[in-house]
Amino acid sequence: MRSNLAIAPVEFGHRLSVSFAASNNNQYKKNNLKPALPPPKVKTPKSERPVALDDVAFWVAQKIAKKADDAGLSRTDWLLLNIPSLSYVPQVLPEPSKTAMVGKTNVTTLIDGEQIFAKAAEYIKSARDSIQIEMFEFQHPSIDGHIWPSNGADMVSGYDEHKSLLPMILKKKKENPDLKVQIILDAHKWYIDGNGQKRRHYNNQDMIRFLKTNGIDVVPYPRPAQGGSALQHVKLVAVDGKKLIIGGMNWGTHSTANHDACVAIETRTENKNSEVDNILEEIFNKDWAFCWQRLGKTKIVAGPLSEDEQQFYKGINKEIKQENVDYMKIVGELYDNPQDKKRYDENDLSKLDLIKRNPIKDPAIKVLCTKPRELAYIGEKGSESVRDYVMQKVKTAKKLRAELFVLSDKEIIQTIIERVHKGELDAKIIVDPSIIEEFPYCNTAYQKLEENNIDIRQYKTDTKITQRMHGKWAVFDDRELLIGSANWSAMAMNQNLKKGQREDYEKYTEQINREIVGYMKKVEKVEESIGLPPLIRKRLDYKEVLVRRGKIKKAVNEINETGSALMRLQDAEYLFTVKDRSALNTIKGYYKIIIDRNNAKEKYKRGNNEAAIAFEKPALARVFLRQFEKDWKHSESEYDKVLSRGKDILYPSEMSGAKLNLEG
Repeated sequence: MRSNLAIAPVEFGHRLSVSFAASNNNQYKKNNLKPALPPPKVKTPKSERPVALDDVAFWVAQKIAKKADDAGLSRTDWLLLNIPSLSYVPQVLPEPSKTAMVGKTNVTTLIDGEQIFAKAAEYIKSARDSIQIEMFEFQHPSIDGHIWPSNGADMVSGYDEHKSLLPMILKKKKENPDLKVQIILDAHKWYIDGNGQKRRHYNNQDMIRFLKTNGIDVVPYPRPAQGGSALQHVKLVAVDGKKLIIGGMNWGTHSTANHDACVAIETRTENKNSEVDNILEEIFNKDWAFCWQRLGKTKIVAGPLSEDEQQFYKGINKEIKQENVDYMKIVGELYDNPQDKKRYDENDLSKLDLIKRNPIKDPAIKVLCTKPRELAYIGEKGSESVRDYVMQKVKTAKKLRAELFVLSDKEIIQTIIERVHKGELDAKIIVDPSIIEEFPYCNTAYQKLEENNIDIRQYKTDTKITQRMHGKWAVFDDRELLIGSANWSAMAMNQNLKKGQREDYEKYTEQINREIVGYMKKVEKVEESIGLPPLIRKRLDYKEVLVRRGKIKKAVNEINETGSALMRLQDAEYLFTVKDRSALNTIKGYYKIIIDRNNAKEKYKRGNNEAAIAFEKPALARVFLRQFEKDWKHSESEYDKVLSRGKDILYPSEMSGAKLNLEG
């Protein structure tokens, strides 16, 4: 028996209307049931325009009607009160999904949780042969909700779909034991939990244990001490090797609340292989092999786990850390067996159960990665192709629109500033405000862009749902889209491919060198005032700066103790007294600044494991551009509004011709 439960959003953003009516059919007569629900005690106003919603079980409608009557509420208000996602209206509506052909695939835009998790659920439901997941966060309220609460995400459409993914995966595996389910999860150490409380623990530790003990093939990505990455930051789900979702959205308990974006990519039915093969071969298959190789060759945690093991460590490294002990009990012991430890065998890769891919030639979708040099252990190379692509684009593109959770890379920022000032680049960027507030280096980057009159705004996040603007996408020249897991930061784009100072931070290094020359000129005058030979000659020797600073520091201490100091420098001796102390301290201070600025030059270092894609398709780029325009307007500050009104008055003709065609 079914009733007609009316619940009709006339337009998303309006309140939802609910009324009830039972269908008059033979089943009702057979069971002597009343053909309709009793009239409501509190009616939904006619202004809400109630309409019928089919396919609701009669007993469900009866129960809702009774609950509403008992509470003294209309059925509309009772549903809004008890289903939070019905009453929540996003501040900015996501652009509808659009699908277009790219190469041998169909690509679909997905903006925000409702679109992203509905598509993820659709894909997983359809899985026949394989499900492959690579995530920074994979959480579920029943598994790790005590550490990572929803914090308002349960109000947002898409939350229930996200929550359904874990049980759906388990159900699919139970129904089809031959279904390959392979999952890679981040395992870096957290120092806080989702409530902002201090809590040292490893990411996804409870989920890894849950999946492993329920027969799911899951592996933690290697941490830095294992030769892995600072974070496993990829967000990817693939089904049957034919379709995947990639972008910025995690599968955390709070992720649905974030303003984020992904794309879904499907091999078109007429093609046996497509760009999907290239993406999975370059990202998932390499990482899967790398994870098992490192798990077999390294300790899953760094440091002693018992008093007996402390004898092998020194200093602060001797400490037994409780989070390490906990992680070994929760996760480590599950993998402490020959089958897992020896799963990677370079002479027999069949143990990895890798799903064979057939990458195509000349793909229309670029696959971009950030991966450590330790991939050499599996015969592969590390990569900084995300960085290479972004730098090439910010150096050559004429237009940039980007929504970035983090924008802090110094070379990218300097390049944007210089090209905008030269009139070569039209750039507008939206960033997340919480990152600017929490991390000083991100605030410094934001301030530098603002001070240089770059069009940048902080997204006005919805505090009711603890929202973050979590996007990692950019559109270049109105036609090419970049999207993935990588923020525009050194951690996301740089890796340990070499050692020493990076040679590709030309603008940033040049800026520091100019600063150092300025400090050297200042310190030279002070050096001359007390008879010291100048430090700067043809080329500055930073080792000599360190040596000099150490000698001057020692001389100042001797003056403080005895009233004088004899310092030997460059085969000559210099006598200093109390009257020279101030100058010596000044020189010492300048030397410290020079050393610090030189050390600030970017060096090769271990970064994250990241993945992104880029492709040219104006029709899909326009979806993101329309979203950007809405987000840009939404994030306009009062100052921006005043400035905009001033431009309209001063330059009306220019403004009228600046409208962007975003149709199609």
